[in-house]
Formats: sequence, structure tokens, C-alpha cells
Amino acid sequence: MSLMNEKEAFGNRLTRLLNDAGIGTASPTHVAREFNRRYLDKPVTAQAVRKWLNGEAIPAGDKIRTLAKWLKASPHWLHYGENEKSAAVLKIEGERNAFGVDALATLPEDFQRLTPKHKTMVCEIVHALLRAEKR
Repeated sequence: MSLMNEKEAFGNRLTRLLNDAGIGTASPTHVAREFNRRYLDKPVTAQAVRKWLNGEAIPAGDKIRTLAKWLKASPHWLHYGENEKSAAVLKIEGERNAFGVDALATLPEDFQRLTPKHKTMVCEIVHALLRAEKR
């Protein structure tokens, strides 16, 4: 498969996952914002996301892993399109997870949005739970 076909195929797989997740692809800015909530390194731009979706670029491996985790798919499948059955199984397992990977991925950002009073409360709860674990 040529590099251009690989990029287009990646864009198609990413579009499919975003649509399946109810996020859609109409707003690359929205996709970039949601991605950046989960990605701990330098944020991506809407232009980069647009290139991914249009089959003009394939992101680096760390970004593919973040996308796959967020959209509950296999990173290998998202990148290469192989083992589609594995991606479907991961998606179903992810939907069964009551707490959700997304909740953990966005926890630091969510914590930062809390008021100082609520941050203190969360810290006290965490410390209480850790003390309880030691017993």
C-alpha cells in the first residue's frame, strides 16, 4: 500500500471511530480540544487534526496511542488497519467499563478546574483512602 493510501486509510479509520463515539468530524477544533484533554504532551492544532481526517498525515505513535485509548480501539488497528476484530472487542470492553478510561485521562485537568475548597476536599479524601489501605 502506498503512503498516500495509508494516510487515507488512517483518516477513514479515525473518522469511523470518531463517528462511532458520537464525536463526529465536522469540527476539527472540537476533536483537537478533546484530544488535547487526554494528551499530556504538546497540544495538537485543529489543522493537524484536519490533516489526519483528510488523509494527509498520520500522527506519531504516542498520539495514535492516545487516540486509540480515547476512542477505545487497538492502536495497531488504528495505525495499520489490521486485526479489525481486536478493535471491535476493545471497543465493546471499553463500553462495559463503568468508570471509563476517559474519566482517568481527564482527571488532572478536571481537578484543576475545581475551586480551592473542592481541591482541598479531594486531597483529604485521597489521603483518607490511602490511610485506610494501610490498615
